[in-house]
Amino acid sequence: MPFVAASNEQHQCPSPPGSRAMQGPLRDRDPRRLGPYRLTARLGRGGMGTVFLGADGAGRQVAVKVVNAELADDEAFHERFRREVTAARQVRPFCTAAVLDARLDGEPLYVVTEYVAGPSLEEAVKAGGPLRGGDLESFAVNIATALSAIHGAGIVHRDLKPANVLLSSTGPRVIDFGIARALDSTDGPTRTGQFIGTPAYLAPELMHGREVTPAADVFSWGCVVAYAGTGRVPFGGGALPEIIHRVTSAEPDLEGLDPAIREVVARSLAKDPVERPAVKQLISALTGENDPPVTLAAPLGTPPAAEFAAGPAVEPAVEPTLPGGGAPGTRAASAPVSASVPAPAPARLARSPQRLGLLVVTVAAAVVLSVMALMPDRMSSGDGAAEGAQAPASSALSDGEPPKRDEKVFEDDFDDAGAGWKATAGARYADREYVLSGAASTSGTTAGGGAVADAPVPVVPRSQLIEVKIESIGSDGEAGVFCHGRRGFAFLLSVGGHARIAAFGSTGTLTDIAANPAVDVRDKRNRVQAACVVQDGHLSLGMWVNGKAAVNATRPLPANSGTPGPSGLLVSRPDGASGRPGAAFDDFSLCSV
Repeated sequence: MPFVAASNEQHQCPSPPGSRAMQGPLRDRDPRRLGPYRLTARLGRGGMGTVFLGADGAGRQVAVKVVNAELADDEAFHERFRREVTAARQVRPFCTAAVLDARLDGEPLYVVTEYVAGPSLEEAVKAGGPLRGGDLESFAVNIATALSAIHGAGIVHRDLKPANVLLSSTGPRVIDFGIARALDSTDGPTRTGQFIGTPAYLAPELMHGREVTPAADVFSWGCVVAYAGTGRVPFGGGALPEIIHRVTSAEPDLEGLDPAIREVVARSLAKDPVERPAVKQLISALTGENDPPVTLAAPLGTPPAAEFAAGPAVEPAVEPTLPGGGAPGTRAASAPVSASVPAPAPARLARSPQRLGLLVVTVAAAVVLSVMALMPDRMSSGDGAAEGAQAPASSALSDGEPPKRDEKVFEDDFDDAGAGWKATAGARYADREYVLSGAASTSGTTAGGGAVADAPVPVVPRSQLIEVKIESIGSDGEAGVFCHGRRGFAFLLSVGGHARIAAFGSTGTLTDIAANPAVDVRDKRNRVQAACVVQDGHLSLGMWVNGKAAVNATRPLPANSGTPGPSGLLVSRPDGASGRPGAAFDDFSLCSV
């Protein structure tokens, strides 16, 4: 989707909830209380809603962002909002304004964050001039550290700018991470098909409608640090077409920037995202570490509208293998899918105050944080092999065991009904479990019989291991998990012990690629594990039931496969069954492998 800047105040980002001078009185129609929070003043208004100053029951000041009613009524926005807020709550509260609470259902929707009492970087530079020396270097390290924490939760900020950096008494804080993603949609609540952002600080690939990766935030980091050190935007101001031209085609103006950081800032402003440093390298360069060059993998072919969306079309199957022999069957079920999953947040860093509240980050902790936050599988996709590529000599799952876990990127025991899984008539929390129910049928067909639940997080590793405990399965259905989105793969188990791996078709039907009709199952609580592993241009798929291999297969990985689609839970009605499929789930987890 091409970049088009918002043209009226309604679509601008809210004023940051920082300086007390920006507070305004509540208006007649403003709420006075939301949940446990008493509202006392207005802090700003923008494209998502209005930000209020509030206080919790203990008297602690908080910022409460109330979503505009017109956005809350949009189902697509509501789902994105739920995913982004759920992910944002996993960002560790250093160098950021922590997300403390949220209302994800009902009216009005709102997000509660830590209140940062201090000016924005933009206000501070206008009032006191650019930062110099150690203050500037500390500032640069701290903002890179904030990005490391944000990326570690599976979020790309997309709108890092001086107004979204607040200078508190304990250090700079980055705010509004994830907000631009919730507002971004070609047919959603912005009503204009535009991408929300501030042109002078946006990476070129966002303006060209290319894939959004953490490298986009590195570009914005360079712009913000250049502004902090010179008082000027590195690509200048003026009319929107002029700004876009300079950002995409011209060299940045870094005249007057401290030589100690000028080189790393210049590298972060490379037009090609693959030539920019990773956040780890930013921190290493600023703190004197001599690490080898590290870059962010950033393929350019996928537009933002497709990011975190469905995977590629399924290709013809390579001959599947079954643990006990036997030929695969064919079944169908209606099961639309969409979801995403985040990476885990990294460890806390040491900090100490500086002038203007700048935070000093220790070298060792910063490097550990960056290594954890920037695993390439989580943030971007690698190259896919063309159709017809040779199958790997040995499958990644050929030893019959689940693949070794790299990192656990998401888990949920369903004890908290506010964790972000959807809540509808057919998908609900019940007795510390999550229950999915499909539609009943009297015709013996599969139309409309399936149901899915999206893992409520925004980024999925390409190679993954999903695990869930299925507490019960209805007699007329199957239950399990799926990977790689709407055109990916389902791993299903019936109450009678029929296990299968099936491919989603373009109409939502499921076609078997491997099956095992004789899996040992328990009356209740069957543990299902499913692996989707990228290997040598292919996907190795495997399913285990109660720790024992059930079925596996190998599929070609389509060319330009891009970012993997979502993962989650599903139920299905087999061909010919007429009842209502349903199941109860517990202890869901997703790991990178």
